[in-house]
Order: sequence, then structure tokens, then C-alpha cells
Amino acid sequence: MRIIRQVRISIAIAFMVACMFMFVPCVQSFGQNPSPTPTLSPTPTPDPTPASEDVAPKRVDYFMPDLPPGVTTYNNKLFSVRVGFAVLADYMFVGQDSVSLSQVGPQASVFDLRAGRLMFSGQFKFKRPWTYLISGDYDEHHLRGERRFDILDFNLTIPLWKKARITIGKQKEPFIFEMVAVAAFLPQQERVLNQFFVSRNIGVRYFDNFLHDRMSLSMGVYNDWFQTGLKLRESGYQVSGRVTALPFESENHRTFLHLGLGLRYDGANKDQMRFRSKPEANAIDYYADTGTFTAKYAHELSFELLYNRRSFSVLAEHARAWVKSPSTQNPSFNGSYVTVSYFLTDDTRPYDKRNGSITPISPKSRWGAVELVGRVGHMDLDDKILKGGKLTTWYAGVNWWASQQWKVGMGYGYADLDRFNTSGRTQRFITRLQWTY
Repeated sequence: MRIIRQVRISIAIAFMVACMFMFVPCVQSFGQNPSPTPTLSPTPTPDPTPASEDVAPKRVDYFMPDLPPGVTTYNNKLFSVRVGFAVLADYMFVGQDSVSLSQVGPQASVFDLRAGRLMFSGQFKFKRPWTYLISGDYDEHHLRGERRFDILDFNLTIPLWKKARITIGKQKEPFIFEMVAVAAFLPQQERVLNQFFVSRNIGVRYFDNFLHDRMSLSMGVYNDWFQTGLKLRESGYQVSGRVTALPFESENHRTFLHLGLGLRYDGANKDQMRFRSKPEANAIDYYADTGTFTAKYAHELSFELLYNRRSFSVLAEHARAWVKSPSTQNPSFNGSYVTVSYFLTDDTRPYDKRNGSITPISPKSRWGAVELVGRVGHMDLDDKILKGGKLTTWYAGVNWWASQQWKVGMGYGYADLDRFNTSGRTQRFITRLQWTY
């Protein structure tokens, strides 16, 4: 009977995996038309990344109550299912000078449903469980005014040996801390290095941990040809990898140093590439933009650093792309940022050693945690004959992490765009209400 049961389970899993990969391209076509012109536009919305086993916070009776754990979870001897949610709602006030208006056109002060996400995750309970993640999102981050439903994650993770595992399906690439980290857990409201990555890609990723989880290695191969409607020979491959290390961590986990290195090969779709960047705002047009140009591929490199000392932290990254494009004299582009944050309350930013990333804030007080944030970023998309522009952004804000699930944030920022020998400024004030479960 046990053998028959195992055979039935294996057949069921194989059927679900087959359905998974048949279902992805069908759902992806919902509400969109395939475009042969590739763009490196991101999907910078929150993503449910499993936290380490050793960072489970204690329960606190918060002023803004959390939904109890397990309410949306189903378990039996064969599998488990957990339903999760993420809602990010913004209102952004925008002001521009006359030069900015002439550069990018008028930008509106608008309400933005930054993310409306539904997630299904769980395990198939073999001796070494397999885990799965399916998430869909309804938002308008692709183009201003465009709304559609996307399947963001559709993947299965299978354990190999020791701590090694392999993930198959639609997933994040292991490149750049800002993207690997869940957006809802970052101190800032928006990412800035989005010209160097895509939000999700379809492929296979290998992940492993070493030295008692103080080092992580992740690498993958990706190609989304059947999602974009391109032929396989027309669609470029992406190969990305990331290595992280935790050289120092205090016994109470409140002080640590994280270092990371990322490499990425980005093949062009139909010999066309494009790099473009927004000024850390979702409901706004792209500012720095190279336009579409002829290219073969790009090699990308990133460095990341996160230093946390009790209530204080510094997060910094630098990324650079070298493009193989003889027609435009092989340009290179780069971007950097530094984010500084400080909790006025006796709280700290938790770290996930297995994923080389951060986990949700778990306020100690029932009144939550208050965090001050300052940030500066610079993107340079000017080189050789391509003049995409230089974009410098500044931001200062405050976050109230009201509980483990609720956050209220607000902040002021401005962006300077230097392009075609003119410099225009955009000011923004953003407010955010966020709930994740």
C-alpha cells in the first residue's frame, strides 16, 4: 500500500508540474500583446521569500492587530497550501520645473495601487519536501495608466543534497540585492537599479549554502521565449549568479555585515536592447532612456553591502553593464545608491542568512517601530553615441512599521535629469499604506 501511495503521489506531482508549465504562457497572454522589442523594465513589487527558520519573531499584541498565522493555511499528510496577500496603496504628489516638463512631459499627482497580490505557497510532503510558489498581481507598473493581471511567480523548488536545492519555473533572477529582497521589506519605497534587471524570468536556478549559512551561492539560466511570443533563436538567454557572505554577526544578531557579488549575462532579443530608469516612483514615466538600439548582449556586474548595527543600517550597491554593440561603439552604463536608516525605537532590521537578504520588521512594542530613511542614487545611461541621460535622486522619509503586517510610510524626494545639455528637476511626495500576509 505504501508503494502504491508513493506512485500515486509521484503521478500527481508530475501532472501538477506539467500543468504549471502549460499554464504560465496562457496566463501571461491575458491582457497583453506580445512585443518583439525587449525592455529591461522591472516589476518592483513585493515578493514572498521564505525567511530563515531561526528568525521567527515572538507574538506581540500590536495596536494595529495582525491576522493570526495559519488562518489561510491547509495541511494534510500529503501537501500543504497557504494563501498570502500583499496590498500596497500609494498617493504621490508631483511637481516639475519648466525644463523637466520639456524633457519628459507633465507627470500627474495620482493614486496608485502599487501592488495587489494573491499568493499560494506550500509543500509536497515527501521525505524531503518540495515547495511551490504561485503569485499573481494586479497593478499598473508597466506603463503609466496601463493595468493588467500578471502571473509573477510559478515555480517548484526541489531539494538536492544537504542544503542544495533547485528551482524550476518563473522566478526572480539572483542578481542585485534590491531585486532579490522583497520590496515590501526594504527601507525605501521604490527601487532604483531597475535598468539592470527584469522582475521575473523563466528558467532553472541552483541555490546552496555553506559555512553554517554564512555564505550563499545562487545561479540560474533563463529564457522567456514562449512568454514573449518570440522564436527560440530570436530570444536572448540570461545567465545570472550571486554570491553572498556574512563576515561578521553578533551573538544577538543585531549587528552584522553582509557582502555580495553578482554577475549576469543578458542576451538581446532579436538583436535589440534598451536601458531606462524611473526616478524611484512607480506611477511616473521613464526619465533616463537609451531608446532601443542594436546589440548582441550585455555583461553586468554588481556589488552589494549591508551593514547593520542595532538600530542603524547602511545599504549600498553599485551595478555596471558593458554592452556588445558595435553600431553604438560598445557603450557601458552604471548605477549606484546608498540608503541609510535608523530606528527611533529599539528595533533592528532582521537578516535571512539562507537567502542572503532581509526579512520583515518585527516591532518589539505594541505601538510598532519608527524608522527614519535617507537615500541617494545615481544612474548614468550616457556613453559614446547613446545619450540616455544621467539621473540623480534624493529621498528622505519615515516608516511606521505598525506591526509585522502593517506599514505606513511617507517621504519627500527629488530627481535631477541631465540630458541633452539640459537639467530638469522633479519633486515628489509619496505616501504608502501597506499590508502583507
